[in-house]
Amino acid sequence: MEVEISYAIDLPQPISIMNAQIFSWEHGVVNFTDNEIWFPTETSWKVIPFNSIEAVGVEIPPAVINEIRKESGYFDELILNYKKSSLFGSSYVKHSMALAGNSRDLELIRTHLTERIGFRANTNFEGLKEEETKLLSLLSTETKDINSYLPLISEDRNVLQRAFETLKRRGLVDQSARITQQGHYYLEQTKGVSDTKTEQNLLFTEETETQDVIEVLNPKDTIVQFTKKYEYSFTSGSVFLEDLWHYIVVPEVKEISLKVLDINEPSLHIQTRSDASINIESENSQVIFALEKIFNANEDIQTRLLTCLYLGISKDYDIANTLYYAPEKLNLQLNELHTKRLIESDKTLSASGLETIRNILNFERKDDAQQFQQSLQY
Repeated sequence: MEVEISYAIDLPQPISIMNAQIFSWEHGVVNFTDNEIWFPTETSWKVIPFNSIEAVGVEIPPAVINEIRKESGYFDELILNYKKSSLFGSSYVKHSMALAGNSRDLELIRTHLTERIGFRANTNFEGLKEEETKLLSLLSTETKDINSYLPLISEDRNVLQRAFETLKRRGLVDQSARITQQGHYYLEQTKGVSDTKTEQNLLFTEETETQDVIEVLNPKDTIVQFTKKYEYSFTSGSVFLEDLWHYIVVPEVKEISLKVLDINEPSLHIQTRSDASINIESENSQVIFALEKIFNANEDIQTRLLTCLYLGISKDYDIANTLYYAPEKLNLQLNELHTKRLIESDKTLSASGLETIRNILNFERKDDAQQFQQSLQY
């Protein structure tokens, strides 16, 4: 995608009125590929990889906005935060960039980045109303009997309709009422897992009393902390599980291991064939144990596939890329898992499939607990 805009890059964070007055503005055709942004220079290009971008649509003070509009000549702007490797060791320096242009072009850029970047985008939200937060929390559970619980939010259908329209407009749910990545992130940031659990328990007391409770991942479990070091470069940020394949290619994995300094907070360490070092952390230890299975090519493919589905990586495109497995062979494996009654027709885990994964991950956890205890003895 090529867009003609004005831009100022390598700006110190946070952007203030002091440094806004010394922006070095450039104007030209900027290229947005699937993985990078290319800015033209007098002799070549300046490239900023997507995996260094931390936030899209950063809020800045009104005084800075006025300065940007005065200097750029445009009435619309888009601010991005990103990390840039330092000349000193393997550290990095935080920078911002300001893009200025017409509203249509900037919205195209925002959409493109939101679709492509696994790191956090659009991290600034205004607070939702109580009924909007409750509806978002309800939709995040993906319960099949949603209509039974809507009256617990509001008896007024107009209120519910307005709440849904607000969630759609903010990109927190899609047209089919499925919660988006941004919706999950909103719940994580504004309520926290404990609050979200409390709210869901209040909404679904009746369901938990009449049905077996099935353990599911919370919204924050769909995100991991990702760090990659290579020679003098260093990138770090939050990545959605389904986006990890953008940064980890299975054939490139040379060594994979679990670091268990604390049995409740293990991390996954990967050494690539190009000598890059990758570390992944999550507040849910089961996520780490599951990822160790997924990115280990020596594991049984059906175990890896079941584990993908357990983590919510369910789109064929994402599964095939995550496992680095031929798409035409993927359907054969899915059909076999369905025949074994380990998954349903919609690729959700059956009770038997969930029990299988729990056993696999619990055994993994037990083995590492023993290793951890042994390490304390020496």
